[in-house]
Amino acid sequence: MSLIFSLKSIDKFFGEQTLFTDLNANAHEGEHLGLIGGNGTGKSTLLKILADLEAPDDGEVAVKKLTRLIYLPQDDLLDPEKSILETLTQALEKEPMEEQERHRRIQRMLGIGGFPDPGQQCATLSGGWKKRLAITRALALDPDLFLLDEPTNHLDIRGILWLENILKAARFTFVVVSHDRQFLENACHSIMELGQYYPDGFLKIEGGYLNFSRRREEFLET
Repeated sequence: MSLIFSLKSIDKFFGEQTLFTDLNANAHEGEHLGLIGGNGTGKSTLLKILADLEAPDDGEVAVKKLTRLIYLPQDDLLDPEKSILETLTQALEKEPMEEQERHRRIQRMLGIGGFPDPGQQCATLSGGWKKRLAITRALALDPDLFLLDEPTNHLDIRGILWLENILKAARFTFVVVSHDRQFLENACHSIMELGQYYPDGFLKIEGGYLNFSRRREEFLET
């Protein structure tokens, strides 16, 4: 499969803190990648660099042409005065599609999200349902590359399983930051850990989290 993005010789500094030095990494189309690392290793920053929301201090980010990249931040940016239905409708209002197709997609996303009352205002939603809506809104935009920054933080067990099932069946490429090991095991095909103690600045292993954990121990012992 062809590459959907590549990071070439990326440097990133915050004052005297070094996040990345000469970081080279990539992902293939259809890859389901879990991104992990300790606090301050630059996981969120790396997603923002990929999403072109933050610039590296040096190096190059290459994303495959015509790739529809959707970034989901940790904080859910929802209009509290809008309903669930209005939120999804607004997300698609500038999309180039027939009105009938727009209506079909909104109805399909309402079903995927499992919202009991599409007319409920965002202000009245719990943290978990706000996160569901933010995820569903992003999915409605039909991403080719989906970047998710700690999406499980506000989800309960049912919400996490809901997201797992969506990502396991996903045909799009995604990079997800999470500390939930079981979620990473179930949803991801490969795991990448950021850390300055690795010679390349990261360690990437094919397979779920359990395989990554085992292979990491072997690597560190070596």
